[in-house]
Amino acid sequence: MIQIDTYSYNNRSNKPIHRAYCQIKVFCDKGAERKIRDEERKQNRKKGKGQASQASCNNAAEGKLSALPLQKKSDITFFKTMADLDSQPVLFIPDIHFGNLQRTGQVYYNTDDEREG
Repeated sequence: MIQIDTYSYNNRSNKPIHRAYCQIKVFCDKGAERKIRDEERKQNRKKGKGQASQASCNNAAEGKLSALPLQKKSDITFFKTMADLDSQPVLFIPDIHFGNLQRTGQVYYNTDDEREG
């Protein structure tokens, strides 16, 4: 989740005047490639269906085929307003919160039993 706090220079307060958030999705490289490929397939299917229905309407009305270009979906992120302006935001820094465990693949065990099984 990403949170954006807006402060006013005039009121000299640590309390934000507005707070909004949005949820984001993070994919691994393979997941991102698969997601992009799946989205392209969906777009191609939609284009095929849209052009087929459009062509049948145009053929019936004009007696010829003329496909209009489909509008491309723009990348827009909508933030939702939060009513809670009192709680303190948390700054997430992966290196501080997780160390380098994820990147280096290091795993630490509490006991010998965890290591064996």
